[in-house]
Amino acid sequence: MKKFFALLSIAALAIASVACDPDEKEEAQLPSAAGITPVVVVEGNVATFSLPSGTTGLIPVWETNESGNFVFAGRGDGFQKTFFTAGTYKVRMYVSNSVGQSKDYSEAEFTVEGAGEWSGYNYDSEFNIWKPAEAAGMDDAYTYYNPGWAAEKTLNFTTNPYKLSIADVCNDKWQCQLHLVPGAEVALSAEKHYDFSCLVKLNKSVGMTVKVVQQGNDDLFLFDQIEDTPAGDNIFYMKDVPGIDATAIKIVFDFGYCEAGTEVEITRITLKDHADNDGTNAPDKEKPVEPEPEPEPEGEYPADNFAWAVDGAANLWKAVAEGNGESYYYYASDGDAWGGVYGDTLADEVPFMVKNNNSYALTYEKGTGANIWYNQFFIYPKAGNFVALDAAKKYALQIKLSATADTPAFFKLEQYNAEHAKREGATIWEKGEFTITAGEDYVVTSKIIKDVACDNINLVFAFGGAQAGTTVTIKDICLQEYNL
Repeated sequence: MKKFFALLSIAALAIASVACDPDEKEEAQLPSAAGITPVVVVEGNVATFSLPSGTTGLIPVWETNESGNFVFAGRGDGFQKTFFTAGTYKVRMYVSNSVGQSKDYSEAEFTVEGAGEWSGYNYDSEFNIWKPAEAAGMDDAYTYYNPGWAAEKTLNFTTNPYKLSIADVCNDKWQCQLHLVPGAEVALSAEKHYDFSCLVKLNKSVGMTVKVVQQGNDDLFLFDQIEDTPAGDNIFYMKDVPGIDATAIKIVFDFGYCEAGTEVEITRITLKDHADNDGTNAPDKEKPVEPEPEPEPEGEYPADNFAWAVDGAANLWKAVAEGNGESYYYYASDGDAWGGVYGDTLADEVPFMVKNNNSYALTYEKGTGANIWYNQFFIYPKAGNFVALDAAKKYALQIKLSATADTPAFFKLEQYNAEHAKREGATIWEKGEFTITAGEDYVVTSKIIKDVACDNINLVFAFGGAQAGTTVTIKDICLQEYNL
């Protein structure tokens, strides 16, 4: 049901018709809001603010008082604003023209009866422990932006409302991060449970991650939630989350799965003790459904009697290794955080690698957190040494790995893609995550590869979670035609 409001205009200033100097003359040319009654239409929890019909030559500027004080809300005829708490509010309308903005204003009162759907915890409640810390400033807030893992770029943003304009496609988690570090510390307790909500406006759908985490320790977090978030107004929230003992938190937003040209606006961030009643009635948070494990790809492994010719001419990798025909991409994390050492995709040398023919020993100076991609390592033949696959033939791949300490690992075989920063193309076969036991060889054997045609290959490894000083050795790479 729509409600129309038109209340008496309030002239805040009157302009005297007396002689004046040039500055006073210019002020006298400013428009006046006197006698212009703003029109407010309320539908659900959305209010539309307009000039009266027939008013020309003026642009309205709106202030609203839902936080108790009148603050700038927006400008333009037909401006819309969402209200998240039922109540009676006022709007002030200034008007502007080519000279400037009026010194006076007109005012109207209107009532919002409710949205019909829950719209977040009460941002203005005394129980919102984030709001005062946020009000202390956001000078330490920052972004990390590395679309496609090609190169880090600058990503500008505004604070409260937090706005981002994302120019490039991002195709992986953590490629587009916003870190909100408040000007005053916010502590959490493991003896409490917490509620969180915020409003996120999007012009395009994204895969969004929200993480409330201890500053300086990525592994100590209240929650780390990723959700598919559609275009439009979205309420992201968490309810009754078990607390952690944290001394100073930050809030991290990530839009690592987004289209080029994505616009983001974040407002009304609210964090409170679940035991405190802020007047809202949040629905139970649906627990995410664990995806069914993907079925094993069709195919079979090489027979036990297949002869692996690691040192023979049948090994297509032998010529690459012996002729130093490899190029590398590497990324070694800076401890428990993103940042660290990157390697040029065309580099022929890696500072922390010792190569000995068909053996590549990598020593990681710093230990990392549990993210498997904190230590990435790619090997692919460079131009003049490409290893091509023929769709009419079958192939098999085997690689041995060892480590001086138990080390998480990941492997996949990809088609080489010259257009990608890390030369990543379609996946041919993926082992996924596994653990290398210290002092023991871990043998990775692919299923039989068939019906694949490509100009070159790319071997992709990750060892995030390695301990400081660990040496991981990739050795005895053998790719050959499967003839059984």
